[in-house]
Amino acid sequence: MRSSSFVVVVSAVVFAALLVAASGAEAADCNMKPLYPPTGTELPWHTIDHAKPPKERWTEVVAPLSKQIHDMVYQVIDLLPPFLVKEILKKLDEGADKVLDAFPAPYGDEIRGIANATGIDIGALIFYNVAYEIEGGCTSIIAQNEEGNVFHARNLDFGLFFGWDKANETWKLTELLRPLLFNARIVHGEKELYNATYFAGYVGLLTGAKKGGFSLSVDTRFDNTYWRGLIDFFKGDLSLDHQFVGFLTRTVMENNATYSDALQTLTSSPMVGPSYMILGGLNKGEGAIITRSMNESLHLWTLENNAHNTGFFVLETNYDNWVSPPFFDNRRDPAEACLNELGSKGIGFEGLYNTLSAQPNLNLLTTYTTLMHVKTGHFEAYKQRCDVHPCTPW
Repeated sequence: MRSSSFVVVVSAVVFAALLVAASGAEAADCNMKPLYPPTGTELPWHTIDHAKPPKERWTEVVAPLSKQIHDMVYQVIDLLPPFLVKEILKKLDEGADKVLDAFPAPYGDEIRGIANATGIDIGALIFYNVAYEIEGGCTSIIAQNEEGNVFHARNLDFGLFFGWDKANETWKLTELLRPLLFNARIVHGEKELYNATYFAGYVGLLTGAKKGGFSLSVDTRFDNTYWRGLIDFFKGDLSLDHQFVGFLTRTVMENNATYSDALQTLTSSPMVGPSYMILGGLNKGEGAIITRSMNESLHLWTLENNAHNTGFFVLETNYDNWVSPPFFDNRRDPAEACLNELGSKGIGFEGLYNTLSAQPNLNLLTTYTTLMHVKTGHFEAYKQRCDVHPCTPW
């Protein structure tokens, strides 16, 4: 009964989305409004000290949010077929140490520490920490202004089909994710390392910036290696040099000093699955969209090579940027329309926030917008919610 109801709801939402998409298919208009700076939606800040033992680093953040993290994770798990859940969690629990030890250090011990602090099943937390390999929808932009200052902005969308609240017309998982959001000031003792936007309980890096170094965001990509690497990893058939995207990006943020170093690592490191990695830098022309499969970089679009003749920006959603996006999920063209409306003279936190706050880039799945400027170290992040009716489902 639960699965049949789910199919009906999904079908209804898809049909509604197709109607919205069809109504705007003839022209990709910019729906930008002057919304920056927003009020009352700034994310809280927490300091994460890497001088602490890995099992203790996240305790102060996750312990007070134990119930919220539990409810969010099990919103996903409870929608899966019961026999599958039982089998997956049983195997994850029984093989937890093996899986955690296969993660690059210190990520396994950090997840163990979160399990200790929250009392949440270790298998469920492992599932949470690899979930971005499975589902996600985002928009990331690198743009430079007339003076050559490079800015990085991103929306993170998550929760598609993981429960639909018909009464409120919202995605249940998305609503459960927003209370977990915070900005992390990552330090080692007195030394500041970088800033990042996090969901409590997740230890990888999906959005972050290092002052004077580079900025990073990740957008989900789907290809024919999408499930294969994940299955092979848990079967033990994948070599340990293959990394989950959030672990790889965090390792790069912590171990690489410059844009060029980060670009080299991100384009060459073996991965568990496909991804788009969006890299911003310190200097004029330092901005890249890296399209990755498990084992290689397939395409590199940079501010410098201007591969798609956009001039002052590069932009990624969740589709290969050298082909047209599907009509039912075209966030690229409206965002490009807004950027072209701004021009390079309008590039900065205000223009980029307003661009990402315009439908369809702001949609029912959007959890946050982060704005980053590597040169100054300026880092802002805001909780996002689409309150306009009707709002694009994704």
